[in-house]
Amino acid sequence: MKKQLLILAMAGLLFTSCDPLKAEGDFVADTQTSESLLNGATFAQFDKVINDDGSESYVASEDGNYIQFNIPNVPAVNVYYLKNGDKKTLSYGRSGAMIYYMPSRGSEPVQTIYFEYLNEDGTTVVAEKQFTLKVAQELDPAVKVLVSNKGIKKWKWMPTNANGGAVWGNGGYLAGEQSGGLDINGAWWGCGVEDGDCPDKFSGQKQHAGGRYDEIAGECYAASYMEFNEDMSLTAYDNNGNPVNVGSFAITDYNNNEVTNEAQFSRGTLTTSEGAILWPFAINTGGMQPTAFEIGYLDLTRMVLIYAPAGTQGWGECTWWSFMSDDDANGVMASQEWHWKATEVNGGAVWGNGGYLAGSQNGTGAINGAWWGCGTEDGACGDKFSGQKQHAGGLYDDFVGDTYNASKMVFNEDEETITVFDQNGNQIRQGAFSTDMTPDPDKFSIGTLTTSEGSILWPFAINTEGMQPTQFEIGYLGTDAMILIYAKPDTGGWGECTWWSFGK
Repeated sequence: MKKQLLILAMAGLLFTSCDPLKAEGDFVADTQTSESLLNGATFAQFDKVINDDGSESYVASEDGNYIQFNIPNVPAVNVYYLKNGDKKTLSYGRSGAMIYYMPSRGSEPVQTIYFEYLNEDGTTVVAEKQFTLKVAQELDPAVKVLVSNKGIKKWKWMPTNANGGAVWGNGGYLAGEQSGGLDINGAWWGCGVEDGDCPDKFSGQKQHAGGRYDEIAGECYAASYMEFNEDMSLTAYDNNGNPVNVGSFAITDYNNNEVTNEAQFSRGTLTTSEGAILWPFAINTGGMQPTAFEIGYLDLTRMVLIYAPAGTQGWGECTWWSFMSDDDANGVMASQEWHWKATEVNGGAVWGNGGYLAGSQNGTGAINGAWWGCGTEDGACGDKFSGQKQHAGGLYDDFVGDTYNASKMVFNEDEETITVFDQNGNQIRQGAFSTDMTPDPDKFSIGTLTTSEGSILWPFAINTEGMQPTQFEIGYLGTDAMILIYAKPDTGGWGECTWWSFGK
């Protein structure tokens, strides 16, 4: 159905080009107070809808997250909301605009927005107004693993050690628990994506697709993916990002990746509509598409599914699927407490220097490009943080609580905060964080972590007399490890960088 396009009359006149928050030129503004600032102001709320032709429209809504405001008696205001006491700007330097505000999942619908104005005499006044907004509801924990706190999450093929990179294949049923690593317990054989390293490709196994191979060939590439949505829909996409199948899913008997059925080594059941997942065929069945899969392993970054016909006994044939997700960085960071993770460098170092752009990181204990590092006060590394006080720029005593095995940092996804605790569990500081998971292959980086200054454990760049970076390259991120890298701007290959190693 065609949606009504709501024209925001004269909206362009609401956007001024004056210097933010202060009257300039010929505009004469009365001195405002908090009580008078919003006199004569108008507000309206809208939802954004997508029309049949793909264009966007705005329709009036009492709890819409798009808010149009017009404050006619001043040239410009700063509009913001508060999060953990910090101002989060929604609009700046305008007396009218359309702003968008979606509160954190599970928040109260009634939210306060602040309007700030700088009088010509230098005094600042702030008025506040409450709005009722749509807020995403808390998710079932099992569903949240699949869809993330954003409510939608991508999963793609994960090559394994089976047959040199297989992502789907057969194996012996009830062979044991899946670890989530590269080994598939019980695997006999498997095939891989068309552009991968496995010698057997999906295209050489068309018989398993029951005559449907040409129809779903786009699911057989490294760039193919499936998207789980909080509305319980499941969409499969080809390697060009085109949807090839839309279905539904449900998850039952899942409990934080614990084995819930010891007889089957199962962590729960994923039920889908027929053909919903990538390459949805049971092996050696001529194209049969299961709708109920045993969850061999499932955490925020890794999923192994198993199917065996009813009545299959131990080491009878089953089918396995291997998937991964790198689409939930904030969720991974917030999923556990992060401590120092000892590496192979210098007999257990957790922080140190190395050659920049030396290669990718894998989180297994080796730090690609590492030259040197020091370790925790109660760790095995011969060099301790306490012997490297110069790197803290005179702040060692303030950060000594960071330097033990029990020291930790905790990410809060909804509040976007990092809290650091000393070895005794005492909170010693808190900061903010955000992530951008745009990979940079030239830097071997999978994304970027931005923080307020000093937010992570031992936040110092090496050999800088205490400089605390606020932007880190993410070399590796999984539920098993996190590797951060910092190099000064314009650092070339094998120039000095700093690395950090964290784990559970």
